[in-house]
Formats: sequence, structure tokens, C-alpha cells
Amino acid sequence: MLGRIGSCTLVFCLGLPLASIGQGLEELSLGTFNIRYDNPLDTLEWHERRNEVATAVRYFDVIGIQEALPNQVADLQERMPEHDSFGEGRNADGTGEACPIFWNRDRFDFLQGDVRWLSLDPTQPGSRGWDADLPRIATVVLLFDRKRQQTVRVINTHWSHVGSEARMNAAALIAGWSGWESDDSEDLVLVCGDLNAEEEQPEIQSLLELAELQDTYHTTKYRCRKSFGTFTTFLPENLANATRIDYIFYRGDVDVEWACADEVIKFGVYISDHMPYHAIFK
Repeated sequence: MLGRIGSCTLVFCLGLPLASIGQGLEELSLGTFNIRYDNPLDTLEWHERRNEVATAVRYFDVIGIQEALPNQVADLQERMPEHDSFGEGRNADGTGEACPIFWNRDRFDFLQGDVRWLSLDPTQPGSRGWDADLPRIATVVLLFDRKRQQTVRVINTHWSHVGSEARMNAAALIAGWSGWESDDSEDLVLVCGDLNAEEEQPEIQSLLELAELQDTYHTTKYRCRKSFGTFTTFLPENLANATRIDYIFYRGDVDVEWACADEVIKFGVYISDHMPYHAIFK
């Protein structure tokens, strides 16, 4: 059960429906969160919000994180002892912002993992693609879910915020990487991340079509609000005009029971410039 955490307000109990507090064996929860890189000039500095960031995602089975610098990854690992993780930074030497994936070690076996660059040479560390101004990456892990007895492929990515060509090509790359490792029809593919594009833009539609993915926002049985965005800046007053650029897509024989962008506030502001988004599958 979630309790009161210092001066942090957990709005709508982190967006979790009451039924999810004691999740059944067949439920699977996935969260994605752009935690905002450690910038000392931000409204709320990292050392002031790292506990709340960890608490916002630690109850999910699998979590994709974006914009995590090495010190931030270490802080999350320390504060999420129930989870293992995989990922590395986007720079050639493995430093810089990472898109790590965390998973509950009591439920999942780690089979393999890879970090790939969104460029013409995805295996070249630090490579930059097309009209992107920075290297962009995707982290791919293959897990075995002991509760569901199935293989789960998770792709966590952060696309260029300036390059539409880079995003279109990233969609094609991600679609290719979402392919099966086996012929097992019960395998589940999960794609999450900050794609820096709204759903009507061609790069999002291209990814959905090429990879035959579905959007949890639209297929869910219940949402915590009728509609919501995910990019708010740190200021809660921007919630009404927030754009939805953070996604959880999937392919597999599952139903989406619940989807929510969680409002977590400390000292009157959000704990990141994005809200954590999560979905619960059955």
C-alpha cells in the first residue's frame, strides 16, 4: 500500500486503480517515464526529486526510463532494490543520457539485452542519425515472464526532438527490432518511450502500421481521466494543454485494463517535465 512520502503529493494514488494494489498473477504493469536529465538549473533539482521519481515507478513490473544520466541511473538502482536493469548512455563511451529498462527480478529472467543507435549504423556507439542534433538510442531487452510463462520483448526509446526525418527512420528501425525471437504466438512485444511526436504525426502512424502495434491509450478498458497529455513542463498549470508524446505500444494476445498519466507533485511542481505514464495488461 502506498503511503505518504514526505512533502510529495501522490495525486490519485499514482493513478493506480484500487484493484491493482493486489495484482493478480496474470496482470502485467508497464511504466514509461522521461525523468528529465539532472540539470541544476531546473525548477526542482534532481537531489530534491529523486526519491519521488523512484517511488513513482517502483511498483510497476517493467519500467522504461528516458534521459537518465549515470548518476540518476545509480540513484534509481539504489532506490529500487526489487528491480534489475539494463542500459547504457548514448555517447560513444557509454556516458550521457540513457534509456534503461528496469524489471522485477522476482518475476522475470533476463535473457538478453542490447543498446542500439537510431542511425544508419545502429551498432556504432555515439552515431547520430539523419537530421537529429544528438545521438538517439533504443534499449532492447528480452525477458522471460515466469508468472505468464511467456517471452516479453521490451523496447524503450527516446526520439529526436528536432528531426522529423530522424523520427521517421527511427520508426522503421524500431518496427524491425520488434520482430519475434521465436514462433511462439504468445510472445508479447512492448514498445515505450518519449517519441517527441503527437499521435497524428506520420512517424507515430508509421511505427504503429509497420510493427502492427496497438496504442494502450486507445485500447484500454479504463483511463484515470477522459483524456490527458504527458508533456507538461514542471508546472501543473500546463496540464490542460499538455501534449501526448510518451507512449506504450504493444503487440500480443493481451487486454489493456488501465492506462494513466500520473500526477506527482512536490513543493507545488511536478517531479519532471513529463508525467510518468503506465498501463496494466491482462
